[in-house]
Amino acid sequence: MKRKAICAFMVFAAVLTSCTDGKGKYRIGVSQCASGSWRDKVNSEMLAAQHLYEENVEVVIACANGDTERQIRQIDSLNRTGIDLLVVAPNETEPIVDAVIRTRQKGIPVVFFDRKANTEDYTAFIGGNNVEAGEAVGNYALQLSRLIEGHRPVVLEVTASMETSPVQERHKGFSNALKGHGEVDYFCVNNKDWTYEEAYESVKRQIKRGPKPDIIFCHNDGMGTGAFKAVEEAGLSEHVKILGIDGMPDEGIAYVQYGQLAATYVYPTHGEKIVQLALDILSGRQYERTNNLHGMMVTPENVNLSALNSRELIQQNKDLITVSSKLEDSFRLYDTQKKILLTSIVLIALLIIALTLIWRAVTQTRKANLKMRELNDEQTRFYTNASHQLRTPLTLIAGPVRHLIDSNTLNDEQLEMMSIVERNVNGLEHLISDVLNFRKDMEGMLVSDHSAQAPASVPGKTPEEKTAILLEEDDDNTQPTILVVDDNDDIRRYLRSLLAGKFRVLEAPDGQQGLAVARETVPDIILSDVMMPVMDGLEFCKHVKEDFITSHIPVILLTARALSEHQVEGFRSGADAYITKPFSSDLLLARIDNLLQSRQQLRNLWESGMLETRNPQAEEPSAVIDPFLVRFMEAIESHISDSSFNVEIISQEMDISRAQLYRKVKALTGSSPIDALRKARLAHARKLLADDRLTIAEIAYQSGFNSPSYFNRCFKAEYGFSPGDMRK
Repeated sequence: MKRKAICAFMVFAAVLTSCTDGKGKYRIGVSQCASGSWRDKVNSEMLAAQHLYEENVEVVIACANGDTERQIRQIDSLNRTGIDLLVVAPNETEPIVDAVIRTRQKGIPVVFFDRKANTEDYTAFIGGNNVEAGEAVGNYALQLSRLIEGHRPVVLEVTASMETSPVQERHKGFSNALKGHGEVDYFCVNNKDWTYEEAYESVKRQIKRGPKPDIIFCHNDGMGTGAFKAVEEAGLSEHVKILGIDGMPDEGIAYVQYGQLAATYVYPTHGEKIVQLALDILSGRQYERTNNLHGMMVTPENVNLSALNSRELIQQNKDLITVSSKLEDSFRLYDTQKKILLTSIVLIALLIIALTLIWRAVTQTRKANLKMRELNDEQTRFYTNASHQLRTPLTLIAGPVRHLIDSNTLNDEQLEMMSIVERNVNGLEHLISDVLNFRKDMEGMLVSDHSAQAPASVPGKTPEEKTAILLEEDDDNTQPTILVVDDNDDIRRYLRSLLAGKFRVLEAPDGQQGLAVARETVPDIILSDVMMPVMDGLEFCKHVKEDFITSHIPVILLTARALSEHQVEGFRSGADAYITKPFSSDLLLARIDNLLQSRQQLRNLWESGMLETRNPQAEEPSAVIDPFLVRFMEAIESHISDSSFNVEIISQEMDISRAQLYRKVKALTGSSPIDALRKARLAHARKLLADDRLTIAEIAYQSGFNSPSYFNRCFKAEYGFSPGDMRK
């Protein structure tokens, strides 16, 4: 009953110290099909909206950068992390359907944003009405065509890939607006994507082959600037009117102010409404399945007012995010202080209970000592007879050993080994003497059981060993580090003499101190005895393998327990090897070399870049790859284009302190986390350099660098040549 009461109290204490404000948190995953200023604005609005509503909500955003396969992987990854709702803007309408169905099969609501996939198995849609946007631009194009005199107006539509729903719907709206208007000639050109370069080339070809357009409608403002360049090069910029869609303050609206565009349609973002719709679904409130957001045309007549309003809204959104971040920091500090207070109360209560239990244990021990008097005489006779039988073989051992030591024919290593034998023989002789005087010692202990007694001497051990943590004098950091954990000083001496020269040797006298040394120094390999005081080798090995900092370190158990069930017990505790005593030094050194070589293979793979190309869809990662390192690389990959992503964020995502992250990554890869992040960014940039459509500056930003010049310096330092030289 006492044990049950203590366990119940500890469970209550754990719940008490871990409690927060009691409010659950909704986790909303967002899968963006691509990046760009328009989508960045949506993302920013959703992040700010986390703090606008009563519910506790967290928005997690993943960007596929126009890669459909990557978006599918990101959706599956978001599902595995435990999201409550998925918001997705499909890169393509058909390939993403299976990933959406898998999400729905897990019971996760799916909200399509801006675009739809070819499935009706979704919860809701929210976004601009692309048909409406196309019609608005088409009607404005007709207005402009009526101002053209002297010839029949020519209207050119430049689209992106017709495989996406926005292109299909914008084309439908625009062409519907022009139907029945025979006073204009209407042409449509389909491109593969939404880029400036594609629009430039298609308009350039149209001007060359004719007829020359009077009005050009591009499916976004970036394509509109490409069309403007083609028109300007042909000397037609004074006569051709270009229309776009998006209406971002620093892009589409600014292009209208500069005169590059005749007008743009403000395609609505409203990230806060996306979050509101998600919360309505999760909270069980009533909601509409189809939610169309409406935009407006920005023309030279209203462009200045539109620009002013848009910039003010963007600044207000940034201010909201800043204030919210500061509030989160304050709440986090308050929560930490509350937990510390509750933990202190619990610890005081546990201390009181512990003192009570100690007092009861002391009382019971005294009672047990009284009962031991009855067994004292019989035990004394047994140990005395056994001790006498040991004196003859000990004499036969001690004599030859002393003779060899005094002969002066041994080298230093042999002399050290014989000294170990002599010390243990002397220890056994003292132990036998103690046993012969057992009755006298026992009587003295029983009479004065209230006083503290020094522990009996044990061969090869001294009281000072309990706190001894010895370091090899060799400070050559290029040597592998081995931690020897054994309560026998002579065993540690023997192993040190065996390993010195090839390794940097650390020592600890028990598992508890060994664990502290392992966490502090992160050695390359650990040799541990099994039978030890304070914490035995099996428990020590289990703690090493369960600790996030030391889990990668190979552990070899050295023990005299040779039965197969003992070895099974050792391997179940996480041991990498199990060697019985007495052992061959060659066998031990070979086992150490094999384990160290397997760790070096991982570092070699990292240095050669092979780990960067690991298939994240593989069911079972290679056994060589540490699970921690896999998580570390996946965290970098998912934020590769985010220039604000740093080591602090990595440590938060992986739930590990920055210092622990540094030691772990350094041990596994030979590089610091900062170096690993920079190498990953440079490797990503090197792949992008194969795409001639991207400028070096664009590649720098897409790889997470804030400055192209800094990117150039880092690239040349890593590979020996600049990005420009690589392209040449």
